[in-house]
Parts: sequence; C-alpha cells; structure tokens
Amino acid sequence: MTTLKVGIATLEEYKKRTMAIARGEYVPAPDEPKVWFQSLATMSQVLSDKNRALLG
Repeated sequence: MTTLKVGIATLEEYKKRTMAIARGEYVPAPDEPKVWFQSLATMSQVLSDKNRALLG
C-alpha cells in the first residue's frame, strides 16, 4: 500500500510556495506533501465516498 502525504495551506501560501519552487529558491524534500488542499473541509469533499467510488 502506498501512503500519500497531503498538505493544508491557504491559496496564498500555496502560490508563494509554488512560485519559490519555480524560481529555484526552494526545493521540496522528497517526503513533503505532493497534494495540497485549502482546508480539511475541502479535502473531505474531494475524498467523499461518492468521489472515491469513481476512482475504484
């Protein structure tokens, strides 16, 4: 089983991080999250039973 790490960040925080990566100012560590959500509520909506059923 593969474990997926997720992160929680505001849209502004995510944009700053992404731009820093694009400019070469920041290199994410291999163990950092690859998927980001704005809140736990958003994450739970995306990963709802109905949506997970569509993936299976």
